Formats: sequence, structure tokens, C-alpha cells
Amino acid sequence: MNAPSLYAAIDLGSNSFHLVIMKSDGQSLHSVDCKRELVRLAAGVDAKTGRLSREARSRALRCLSHFHDTLSKMPDAHVTAVGTSAFRRLIGDKRFLKLAEATLGQPIRILSGDDEARYIYRGVSHGQPIDQHRFVLDIGGGSTEIIVGHGRQPEAVASLDLGCVTLTAQFLDHDRLTDYHLSACEAYVDDQLAQIKPRFTGRDWDDVMGSSGSIKAVSWALSNLGLSENGVIERSQLDRLHPVLTQADSQHQLSQLLELSPRRIAVFAAGYIILHRVFHAFDLERMRISYKAIREGLIDEMIRPDVPTHAAS
Repeated sequence: MNAPSLYAAIDLGSNSFHLVIMKSDGQSLHSVDCKRELVRLAAGVDAKTGRLSREARSRALRCLSHFHDTLSKMPDAHVTAVGTSAFRRLIGDKRFLKLAEATLGQPIRILSGDDEARYIYRGVSHGQPIDQHRFVLDIGGGSTEIIVGHGRQPEAVASLDLGCVTLTAQFLDHDRLTDYHLSACEAYVDDQLAQIKPRFTGRDWDDVMGSSGSIKAVSWALSNLGLSENGVIERSQLDRLHPVLTQADSQHQLSQLLELSPRRIAVFAAGYIILHRVFHAFDLERMRISYKAIREGLIDEMIRPDVPTHAAS
């Protein structure tokens, strides 16, 4: 086989930028390096102009320069780089995309929401049973993806403009959260879910998997509160976590109560609400945590480009 065995996937998300480098032995993937930097790109996008703030631009380019330095040490690696929700919103800042590509030294594909969902499903499904019907949820900083598929093929997808960063800015940017704040956010999320739910009518699944920092943070919080021990999130546990969000007098106190970092707590409530409302909208009982997501999907495509990634709906 003449192709190099090293593969690098760069996921430029709305909250964090990720670089994952893996090695393939022809059957499985092995991690070589993983870098993550908190860039908060979505928080720097002006909703009216679609332009990026100077501070966010500086954070992004600094991170991309670091990624370039890492990749320069691996000249034989296959590399792919994608931008997701926040990049889709940068309609008024084409110059930034050119700067980003020049700094990274790689072209950047801006994925549509549906394409992002398909790559997420492909990554989560890697190594899972091929005869299984699967429900997959990913909660990002700027968007949420829901996918139902069979084996490694997505059959129905939806990408929603609901993210833990953007939803926090819209509804939950308060030091102390109240029932009013949560209710307003929940009503908005429920409305968005109701609009896409018909896409999944008639679809069944044997397994439910969740990928993303937000879902992992909820799992950690449940474990820290003694509500969960096995890494599986159950709907009854989510229901019990709900009142905890308003019991804390401040974000600092909530951080201590849930034993999560202040950076994660800043967007925790929004991620929790999206997860909680998805559970109820789709009548989910439990969800397994996936430690694979879009980056593994991108790498799998580089290794096996002949395998189609499409959805029926």
C-alpha cells in the first residue's frame, strides 16, 4: 500500500478547534496525537454582519498556527480540515477564511449542517455492529445534529441551529439561573425539535449514542452527583438533574456542586437542556456515550473514500 498510514483531521468547531492524528493498520485506527484549543469562535461572530471580532480572529489564527506547527512535523500525513456551524455563519468575512487557510497551510471545507451530521454518524458508527439501527446525537457549540441510520449508513439527518454557546448567549447568560430562564430556553428548543421530528417518522433504532463535550459533561455531572455510575445516561437521571441548575446561587457554586470546570459550566445548562429535550421529544430511555465523532468520520473517509456517506431523507 503506497498511501501513508498517518491521517489528520482538523475540526474547526464553534467553541473549540480540534486536531486529531491517527494511524491506520488497515483494520482499526490508533491515536497518535490529539490537540484541542478553546477558541470560542461562535461567540465572536456578529449576528448582523456575519463578521468576526478582532479577539476571536486572533484566538483562531493563533490556534491554527499551532496546528500548522504540529502538522509540519508529519509531512507524509493525509490531512483534511473542515469548518462547521460558526464558519457557516461567517457570511460577511471571506477574508478570514483566506487568512485561516494560509495560516493552517491547508484548504478548509465549510460543511453544510447535513454533511456535518453524516460525518458525525460515520465516526460514531466506526467499530459498531453493522446490522444495528442507531440513533446518534451530537451537541456542538453552534449546532446540534440528530441522525438515524442502519449500520454505517445514515438514513435520516437533521442539523439544528441550537448549540451550547449560541443558546447560552440567547437565553442563559446569567450568573444565577431561574426557572424562567430555563423555561424560555426549553420552549425554544422544543419548537425547533418539533419542526424536524417528522423527518424521523417511522424510523426505529436498537441503540442510542451521544457524542460531544456537552453530553460527556452531563454524564460526568450525573456521576459526580451519585446519580450514575456506568457512563450511560438515563432519562430519569436527567429529570433529577434539572432542579439542581436553579438551586445554585451562582455559576461558581454550580461549578463546585457538579465538579465541573468554570469553562464547561458557562455553557453546561444549554447543553443539558438540548439533551434533556431531545430525550423527551424522541422518547429516549437511555444513551451510551461515544468517544468518536466527526473527526473519526473524516479520517474514515480518507481511508475508505469508496464508501458512500449519504442519507435517504
